[in-house]
Amino acid sequence: MEKSFARVLSVLFHPLLVPTYFLLILYRLPLYAFLSIPVKFKSMTLLFVFVMTFVLPVLVAVGMMFLKLIKSMEMRQRHERILPMIAIAIFFYITFYSLEKLAVFQPAAIFMLGSTVLVLLGLIFNYFYKISQHMIAWGGFTGAFIALSMALHMPLYFWIFGVILASGITGYARLKSESHTPFEIYSGYLLGVLVMTTLFLTL
Repeated sequence: MEKSFARVLSVLFHPLLVPTYFLLILYRLPLYAFLSIPVKFKSMTLLFVFVMTFVLPVLVAVGMMFLKLIKSMEMRQRHERILPMIAIAIFFYITFYSLEKLAVFQPAAIFMLGSTVLVLLGLIFNYFYKISQHMIAWGGFTGAFIALSMALHMPLYFWIFGVILASGITGYARLKSESHTPFEIYSGYLLGVLVMTTLFLTL
């Protein structure tokens, strides 16, 4: 029962959903609340991000599973992650390139660039050990809001605490589902925080 619940949490906090969650919260920040961005435009941008960073990567993974390139969607073996992660990096970069053209969505564009970098770094670390992709993504999520709070001089403590809490729940789920060791969890989270914070503060 506990392991099944952990798997449900792993899906709800899946790394491919993180870009969509980031954009949803970004819309709630005062920075965007005072901008006269049409609701339809924000909705279309959100849909684009969701399709590019979740729907298409999932469809690619399903296709790979039918072609027997991977055994399951969980991809428990390190070698199974290589092709899906390359595909994800490509979709993430296309999303970054598209958002970069829209000046009003620069934080989201930087986040997608950072996410692309983190996927590629995760691919490199994957050759050595099964670093947690979930925690890399949530570490990046945390780092982005810490950096945004510092760069914009805005007290985003509520959102930062919420993302850290969600990260902890994700780490718990990955441990309880026996998908990762504590080292794979903590190192993934630390990598995400450091890379994304650095990227946001330097660009």
